[in-house]
Amino acid sequence: MCGLSVVCTHNPKRFMETITYTTITKELAQPVVDLLRICFPQMRPRDQYSSQEMADMADIFPEGTIVALDGEKVVGMGTGIFVDLDLDNLPPTEDDLLYTDGLSRHTSTGAYYFGSDLAVHPDYRGQQIGRNIYIRRKAVVTKYHKKGFVAAAVLPGYEHLQTQMGATDYVNKVVAGELFDPTLSMQMRNGFQVLDVLHHFIVYPRSDHWCALIFWPNPECL
Repeated sequence: MCGLSVVCTHNPKRFMETITYTTITKELAQPVVDLLRICFPQMRPRDQYSSQEMADMADIFPEGTIVALDGEKVVGMGTGIFVDLDLDNLPPTEDDLLYTDGLSRHTSTGAYYFGSDLAVHPDYRGQQIGRNIYIRRKAVVTKYHKKGFVAAAVLPGYEHLQTQMGATDYVNKVVAGELFDPTLSMQMRNGFQVLDVLHHFIVYPRSDHWCALIFWPNPECL
């Protein structure tokens, strides 16, 4: 659903000192959805969470959604659910995996945490907010002894190289450190590995709907 790029226009030290992290609440549902609209204006509303769906997250699995706050302002978020998956035989699309509300397939006994959206406000990027959200989501994985953290990484950097190489070649070069991708490179720094390169699994026009299937194995389950 969502990704992350890097822009910094303000004082990094001040932001890092004032950012706090919490789990989703009903009161935060609308501000979180507003952040997604700011970060991903090219995404159709039907491909993003509604405020009601985010409020349902707060009722059903609040620990799965981490929210970053500067005071009372929502400046970052990352959400996900516990699901049972066959990593070698995924549903054809993320919507099939999550259902359209992003929550119906959540089950406390699911073997994996599937992370859907990650967003950081453009004015707050480059301040390790995404990294800190990942740390807290990984903590949920280890707390509940899940096999690992699975996600579909959007590829914003591929937008400018589509005429030069295929998506698999692009991802291989990012993995090898020959190219930098604002989303995938950050996720690899956070310990993720690439399992596959998928087409039309997510809706992301910037990369012609290509994404990388990524996985962080729970070190306590190895």
